[in-house]
Amino acid sequence: MPKLISDERLQDSAEVLLTMQNANGGFASYELIRAGPWLESLNAAEVFGRIMVEYPYPECSTATIMGLQQFIKTYPNHPRKTKIENVVRRTVQYIKKAQEQDGSWYGSWGVCFTYATMFATEALKSTGETYENSATMRKAVEFLLSKQRDDGGWGESYKSCETGVYTEHRETQVVNTAWAVIALMNAGYKERGPIEKGIKVSTLLC
Repeated sequence: MPKLISDERLQDSAEVLLTMQNANGGFASYELIRAGPWLESLNAAEVFGRIMVEYPYPECSTATIMGLQQFIKTYPNHPRKTKIENVVRRTVQYIKKAQEQDGSWYGSWGVCFTYATMFATEALKSTGETYENSATMRKAVEFLLSKQRDDGGWGESYKSCETGVYTEHRETQVVNTAWAVIALMNAGYKERGPIEKGIKVSTLLC
């Protein structure tokens, strides 16, 4: 594969990411959190909420640490390796704290709990956590299995994003099913039945 980005630019990118971790360990979308949610009272948008200030997101946090971990794999002797490892550790702590009581995570960039749970389990997997050794992973798996439908798939409505509560779609959705199956595999869940059922229904829906 051709090398499309120079070492210098990759290192600059890592340095930028290291400046963007918030006090709670999470990452927002494009800048640090600089004010409280009270500013939402000034939100004039008729459609979008939570847009006046930044918030930490499990999705952005996972994407950031996956990139940083790949960076130190590529540059194992980089002088910022210890710093990056500390950032990853704090981010995983944030992701654990962001887990909902039912074992899910709220997603802001997709629909919704199945989406964020896929990301969060990827972050946990990257630091060696599995269904076997992690209570957080086990709760995530329990959540996903509780939402699996009789046909083997998952179907989550966009109304989950509005209500903050998992809301069933009237039909099984191939995308939600794919996210849920990926999350189960991220967790290293060894019961093949639920995963195979999800894959099978996905092929029928495509």
